Amino acid sequence: MSKQSSRSHLFLQHLSPQARCYAEVPGLEALLDAWLSIARQAWPDVMLPEEDFLRHVATRLNPSNEPAVTLAALPVADLYLACACAKGLPTAHAALERQLLPRMASALTRVRGGGLDTAEVLQQLRQRLLVPQGDTEPRIAEYQGTGPLAAWLRAAVVRMALNLQRAEGRRARAEEDAEAEGSAWVERGADVELDYLRRRHQQDFREALAGALASLSPRERTVLRLHVVEGVSLERIGAMYQTHKSTVSRWISQTRRTVLEGARERLAERLQLSADELRSLMRVVHSQLDVSLLGLLNEPG
Repeated sequence: MSKQSSRSHLFLQHLSPQARCYAEVPGLEALLDAWLSIARQAWPDVMLPEEDFLRHVATRLNPSNEPAVTLAALPVADLYLACACAKGLPTAHAALERQLLPRMASALTRVRGGGLDTAEVLQQLRQRLLVPQGDTEPRIAEYQGTGPLAAWLRAAVVRMALNLQRAEGRRARAEEDAEAEGSAWVERGADVELDYLRRRHQQDFREALAGALASLSPRERTVLRLHVVEGVSLERIGAMYQTHKSTVSRWISQTRRTVLEGARERLAERLQLSADELRSLMRVVHSQLDVSLLGLLNEPG
């Protein structure tokens, strides 16, 4: 059996029954050969056995209507590095440390409220992603290759920062600061009313926002998550969708309006408030929108 043929056999035998559609992809052997070449050129110091890599990818593939397109679009260099990190290869950890983790520090600047020790957050990220827990693989093995590894890491570091803030009471203060900033123009008497509405209906408008987010199209939700959670620039999002950054800016603005309108409709139906009460409650929703989106878009789908 040739080397390529053995690669193909190894890859196919680890596919789940639901992912057998990939067995019929034309030129599979040549594609697997190209994957290994791309990955090893990207990470020449990381000597991951090809059997481990092919098994890693095969066991993470989900069914697809276009299996050839799915395989061709996989970020194989990122999957290779994640697999090597999950296997505990020191050279892979060093590559992650050198090439990707320094970029995560900038993502922390987007977390509302500040007060974060960047070194502490990154150290906890290393511990969470790279250290096995009992008999389970390190969490970095959960990276599926549905997007760039850097974006997946940004989401992880933001989520960890929010968890740290929550544990220490910082996130509550960040939300209060965001509300105060958004409502600074309201008179003191109105502030009291807004605070009362916020506290009374906090869960209601959180669920209304979650429902509005769920009704978005896949593109709307993806673009909003890329920009709000992962800090991807308008230019980079435009490049992903082959459009100008001004178009992306309009998409994001329209999506925010759609979310607010969806939340308003759900609150009106759920709470049966007067027009004045609903307007007041929507001021709270608007003032806390960015913080709320950051938390909701970080929750498991």
